[in-house]
Amino acid sequence: MELKSLLFEKSGKIGVITLNRPDVRNAISMEMFVELHELVKNLNWEGEVSVLIFKGAGRGFSSGYDVDDIDKREDFSFWQDLMRNNEGLRAYESLRKCSMVTIGQLHGFCLNGATDLCCQLDFIIAADDCQIGMPVVRILGTGLVNAWIYHIGPQWAKYMSMTGDTIDGSLAAKIGFAIKSVPEDKLEKTVMSFAERLTNVDRELLGLHKGIVNKGLDLMGYRTMQDYAAEIDSASHQSNIVRRNFNRTSGMGIKALSKIINQGFKPQKEPFEPIE
Repeated sequence: MELKSLLFEKSGKIGVITLNRPDVRNAISMEMFVELHELVKNLNWEGEVSVLIFKGAGRGFSSGYDVDDIDKREDFSFWQDLMRNNEGLRAYESLRKCSMVTIGQLHGFCLNGATDLCCQLDFIIAADDCQIGMPVVRILGTGLVNAWIYHIGPQWAKYMSMTGDTIDGSLAAKIGFAIKSVPEDKLEKTVMSFAERLTNVDRELLGLHKGIVNKGLDLMGYRTMQDYAAEIDSASHQSNIVRRNFNRTSGMGIKALSKIINQGFKPQKEPFEPIE
């Protein structure tokens, strides 16, 4: 398939998908979202790739969903918004349950909707200084996927959603969002070495091992939780405060939007340690 916002390379049993919109910090547009869904589906059917690595071009992994979509959502009714959210969930579900092992290779930043994508992946390996979080939940809703609790537990899940603060890759590994963090100059080698190690196991067995763990997550309510999160996110978009924020941020570039998102929040070295 022809790719406009992604790059794909394959070496043996390993495939690498690169989010390729560096001029807009690899923002996830609807075009990218559709391409990603179709590409993963096709690779899953072909059956040649055992391990699929996701990374970003340029300075970071991704800044999240494209801000241009704000213009398209501000006049949605609850049901239109929920329909769109549910379409996104089903695409993410197909990614989470594909038979390939998926690895997120995070550098620079992984923000907002990019964390929704990462929550579908089997492993996250991050650069020590990669900034990870969902600042946009401070003003524009509750988030589509909202799967933090399954990765980092209830207190950290509340912290990430209530504050919108970011954490670095080193802390993300300590609390369970990432399985490993390394200096950025060692990131690519670390991810590729792990991917090569995984390919020593037959693809079908890898898929079965993955399926068992995913079924365990489903028994803990993962799928139901995602449906509920989509409903609450759509409901939050109808609240007076979020409606007003949609109106005043509509059409803004990412820099102007970031100023509003961060208003009132003093910089921190790490959680609970403000920079003096």
